[in-house]
Amino acid sequence: MRKLIYKATLLLAFVYLPVMIASAQDMAALKKQKPFSVSGTIGVGIGTYNVSGVPSRARSFSYLVSGSPVVSVYGISFPVGIVVSDQQRGFTQPFNQYGASPRYKWLTVHGGWRSVTFSPYTLGGAVFLGGGVEMNPGKLRLGFVYGRFNKAIEADSTKSTSYFSQIPAYKRTGYAAKIGYGTEDNHVDFIYMRAKDDSNSIRRPDALYNITPAENAVFGVSLKYKLFKHIVIESDVAGSLYTRDQGADTFSNELLKDAGVLNRLVKINASSQALTAGQASLGYEAQAFNIRVQYKRVDPNFQSMGAYYFETDVENYTLIPSFYFMRRRLIVNGSIGWQHDNILKDKSFRSNKTIGNVNVAFNEQAFGASVQYSNYGISQDRGLNPVIDTLRVSRTNHNVNAMLRYTLANEQLQQSFILVGNYQALVDLNKSTAGGTETNSKTGNLSWQGAFLKSGFNVSASYNYTVADAPFLHAVIHGPSVGLDKQLWQSRITLNTNWSYQLQTNNDTKAGRYISGTFTGSVRVSKRNALNATLGYLQSISDDEQQSPSFKEFRTNFTYAYTF
Repeated sequence: MRKLIYKATLLLAFVYLPVMIASAQDMAALKKQKPFSVSGTIGVGIGTYNVSGVPSRARSFSYLVSGSPVVSVYGISFPVGIVVSDQQRGFTQPFNQYGASPRYKWLTVHGGWRSVTFSPYTLGGAVFLGGGVEMNPGKLRLGFVYGRFNKAIEADSTKSTSYFSQIPAYKRTGYAAKIGYGTEDNHVDFIYMRAKDDSNSIRRPDALYNITPAENAVFGVSLKYKLFKHIVIESDVAGSLYTRDQGADTFSNELLKDAGVLNRLVKINASSQALTAGQASLGYEAQAFNIRVQYKRVDPNFQSMGAYYFETDVENYTLIPSFYFMRRRLIVNGSIGWQHDNILKDKSFRSNKTIGNVNVAFNEQAFGASVQYSNYGISQDRGLNPVIDTLRVSRTNHNVNAMLRYTLANEQLQQSFILVGNYQALVDLNKSTAGGTETNSKTGNLSWQGAFLKSGFNVSASYNYTVADAPFLHAVIHGPSVGLDKQLWQSRITLNTNWSYQLQTNNDTKAGRYISGTFTGSVRVSKRNALNATLGYLQSISDDEQQSPSFKEFRTNFTYAYTF
């Protein structure tokens, strides 16, 4: 007990003494802040809805009163959200989980609810309630945090273990320490994290929840080094000793005698696993090009209580080149990667993935063009069992985007012509399954935008054409769109309208037509007062009333906002 009190006292001194120092040094900055202020927005809105031909999809009348006041105390903001409507009543306090990380020169102090990252595989952004400090005097890099990573939550005994019941959790506390040397561009850090669930913080949950008190110790090394101003080496590796159930069967002393050091870190039993994760990259940076090679490997079920999610059971190799031409007006870059799972060779099958993309972009003031291609392929190889050819997964996704832009401008009119195209395809390389899985779509859009600079009048027009193919379906959707925008009264009034007309055919048979439009008007009455009105219209004219009936919809929305 004395040892625990001593550690707690030492921790409080370690955390709060720097806070006092930082506060004293920041007193001059605090004097410039207002002691107290309130700002925000209050809005009132009403809406109507009318439909004919199909059942109503919204309420015929709705209202909404909302507010987002922000209270500031010496520059620290406390936002509040208030909503009152015909469907909702709400009051939110986003600052219920509040913390601060004041910084002075090489010292940063953390207090309250914080998210701190020492490395991706150790303390990697998990939110905790507690305190900590990071110090970088000269080239020394030090860090320490301590806090509660999980709140104790009892299972709701009044509800069954369903998706809607409260998920129980054990209270989890932990700490992490970092010691390193170097600068932001050249450094090596050693990180240690230790966290443990309190098995007595809640009653043992039902076995159906599959939740047990766990504990974890993680050691990691983070490295970044730059050589000769061009070569960059980066690496993050970690080893995690994770016990998933503190109450699991233990081993005999004979089996544990060689694991004495590890057993002092974490209670080792039948549920314990020692796993590794790491990633490294080697890059070369020059004025005309960059190139980087990356490697990543994460063991199956690798976990750290200091981070939320990892893609596990994965080994990945990636090459990322970039080239620059014509004073960087022409850029060519891309990546190609190979990835697979089953790295321990204990699964029935192994999945292989090939991921690649290439981007070419050229930009000048009057002309621009770009082409992007991406590819994602997946295939299966045998693992413990052979793969049946007729069931083998072997697919590739292709995605191509292209854009052309031409701009004309003078003192009165600025015009832009833009042509955009997209092609997507899923190709099944297994002939036995291709007939039921392959899909593709092609989209083209030609648009013109004109801005009359002196009058504040803007016009846009476009035509869209889409073809989609899937098993047993060939769909074509195409049609024009037009938009007008005008600003009046020194830009205090804005009027805007957009309309489109679309035709659709399915398997070369007319399916219907769609007409949609909106009209929006907004008025800035004063610096603090604004009004807005929106009218929306949608009409569907079907050629098959039994399959899809025709209908008309009309919506209105009026809002008033006051800013204080």
